[in-house]
Amino acid sequence: MQNTIKSPPARKHYHDIDGARSVLMFLSVALHAGTVYAPARPWITGNTDRADFFDWLIFGFHLFVTPTFFFVGGFFAVLLLTRRAAGDFIANRLLRTAVPLVAIALTFNMIEHYLRWLDTGGQGSMIEWAGSPAFIEIWANGTWQLHLWFLVSLLPMFLLAVTVHSILPKTSRLRTLAVQFSNRTAGWISGSLAFAFALLIFALVNTANYSAAALVPGGYDLIFPGFQSWYKLASEFPFFVMGVMAALSPRLLNALFEWRWWMPYAAASALFFQPYPDPSQTFEVGLAMLFANQLAIWTIVLFILQFFHRFFSEGGQRTRWLADCALSMYLFHHCFVYIYGRMLTAVEWPIVVEFTVLTVAAAVTVIAIHEGLVRRFALVRLLFNGKTDIEAIKKQPGFLAAFGKVQKTSKGSQQAGAIGSKGSLSPR
Repeated sequence: MQNTIKSPPARKHYHDIDGARSVLMFLSVALHAGTVYAPARPWITGNTDRADFFDWLIFGFHLFVTPTFFFVGGFFAVLLLTRRAAGDFIANRLLRTAVPLVAIALTFNMIEHYLRWLDTGGQGSMIEWAGSPAFIEIWANGTWQLHLWFLVSLLPMFLLAVTVHSILPKTSRLRTLAVQFSNRTAGWISGSLAFAFALLIFALVNTANYSAAALVPGGYDLIFPGFQSWYKLASEFPFFVMGVMAALSPRLLNALFEWRWWMPYAAASALFFQPYPDPSQTFEVGLAMLFANQLAIWTIVLFILQFFHRFFSEGGQRTRWLADCALSMYLFHHCFVYIYGRMLTAVEWPIVVEFTVLTVAAAVTVIAIHEGLVRRFALVRLLFNGKTDIEAIKKQPGFLAAFGKVQKTSKGSQQAGAIGSKGSLSPR
């Protein structure tokens, strides 16, 4: 085998991967709306109308939403590093990830934290709250992040990726070994039986990763004030690494995305049973449940990626619109879920109706913000989507144009009109 690194898969647009990420970002609205009615989240608003179904819903979503995001983050990080210099990569990631993170943290997250403060007995204006010990505490203990912890975790992973890329020469033996290992992994997991065994290995690796992170002295403490713990930072790292490996090896990407007839049933079973370790369990039982939990996560994550690869690889206007709106949906929805959930505590509707209204209202509000502000004003787009393509995006179909009629697209027209199709985690 030649000691050179092969280029990533020769596809201009990964509509399947990007589509999975975009749809999951939209599902995050339902996930967080579910917390308003979940008995396991009694501190979310003052709503007393709760149902066990929503515990099942939010814990089920937590199994696969963010792990899939980290896979996508690792995949597109490698693609970007193959096309740009290290400095350009850092500038791009700061623009596309850090700028929206800071913009939302200082605006909508602070509005939500202020409302939470009022709901727990705080009194005073927002300015008075900003000068209180409670305000200082949310920045010191890391709770300022709320749902943004995903972006916070991605930043050091991006930094690690560019550091390794910069240190190792292009002809480095380690680079070659990484590609060779990824290619061999593809060979090992080809076929249904081998893939099922691979799921067990992936779960075992994750379990070992969690166990090792738990043994780090102070692993559960914040690495530094306002950040997050080593344990939380390391917990999603295997998914980022698998995304990196899939980008290094087209063979591995194909092997992971190969459709297996039994995966829908396996993923449905994992989602239904949702194995989670519990502090009340013995060490042995807890470890076994942790392994089962990681097996369930890998099963659902890879099924989702296989599903989108099989059914959503062609792209089109709707896929491009979803990809463009995905980061807006992720950033803005959390605050509106809290605001509308807070308002709905005053009504006595059936819980399913309330949940549906809350989810739809939050999503529609974000879509309106995206269409009316993010797609129209350069500064807003820069701050909240990390993009500078305002003139190009104005020429692309908006929500009504993308979803208002049946699309008739060809492969050529998709490529000609695909601007920014990778979304917030793409190399663009």
